Amino acid sequence: MNRRERRKEQTLRRIEEAGWRLFTTRGYEATSTREIADAADIAAGTLFNYFPEKRSLLIHLMQRQIDEAATRAFETIPPSTLDRELTELFDALTRCYAKERRLSRVFVKELLFTDGAQRAESAAWTFDLVKRVAERVRAAQRRGELDPAVNPMDAAQQLFSTHYFGLVTWLGGTIPSRAAHEEHFQASLRLLLRGLRRSAA
Repeated sequence: MNRRERRKEQTLRRIEEAGWRLFTTRGYEATSTREIADAADIAAGTLFNYFPEKRSLLIHLMQRQIDEAATRAFETIPPSTLDRELTELFDALTRCYAKERRLSRVFVKELLFTDGAQRAESAAWTFDLVKRVAERVRAAQRRGELDPAVNPMDAAQQLFSTHYFGLVTWLGGTIPSRAAHEEHFQASLRLLLRGLRRSAA
């Protein structure tokens, strides 16, 4: 990495640290881009070179947090049955959202209404998470847990959607507690896996 690249990396780190600190202490709506730039000790124009909108910084920060939680989970979850693996994985992701629930609500809302390059990047980010779930589905098929005729990506998309729907309804307050969210998710997961298992025939 040359000197210019190092400076860019250092500037990005300062923006990330300033943005996360302000978003989590002052709140997303109460934080201005000018305050983020000042806290990062950069010009406002420099901030916009990295993140053209405030929401693009929030999305970047939350996706980084979720990626770290997912990576730790995938690396540490021991081989087991698919339902136990997915329970641990999605619980790790939910805990990540729960750390900053107010900010997570804003993140989910903003993610739904992105457009252009941000929409494409967010879709690719979600697709990467689904692909990693699909790897666990393939492993379960090799163990004989699931019907081998099932397309792993199709199954992974349904499994991830089940997690995401429960997450959004919990963040939005429709599901009143983490315990109720977990109970609802487990019931949905069992029902979905029942349809994916190898048929008696």
